[in-house]
Amino acid sequence: SYTDMLNAQRDMMDKLIADSGFVILSDFPADSVLEPNEFVEIDDNFYMNIIDKGNSSRAVVGQTDIQCRFIPYIFSSDSDRWMQSYSNLGPNSNGTHPLEFKYGYTVPIYSYVPYEYFLGAGLSTPLTYVGDSSYVRLIVPFEMLGSDFQSSGTPVFFDRVRYIFKK
Repeated sequence: SYTDMLNAQRDMMDKLIADSGFVILSDFPADSVLEPNEFVEIDDNFYMNIIDKGNSSRAVVGQTDIQCRFIPYIFSSDSDRWMQSYSNLGPNSNGTHPLEFKYGYTVPIYSYVPYEYFLGAGLSTPLTYVGDSSYVRLIVPFEMLGSDFQSSGTPVFFDRVRYIFKK
């Protein structure tokens, strides 16, 4: 049931937070500066750590095209731990393309990208707080991800997300 999925998600997130030594802050620091292990709960079960705020350029809903690269971890019930599932962020970006979307929309700009199922409100919400060339870490509930995650009830931990505004 949906309630079972929400309870299982809470257990998975609690395990990640405890095992990783993350500290959850209830208030956003005025200067937006967070320690590497500090996350702010932005929305119900949605946590963000700002690594680099980027520059002062801000995304405009419905206008700014975003190139997003990330390193996601998905909880594996088989091994009872979080496992890296994919990465399109790295020195050579692992030969991959960024996930591109228009800020405010949860559909990719290109019709098929193998990792488009990560796209949802969870990847666009941080753009309210950061600018171009920013880096964040996220713990995203399944409700804020694509339909595959919503169906399975699986949250995602993004160890690193980079946002570049397409010019």
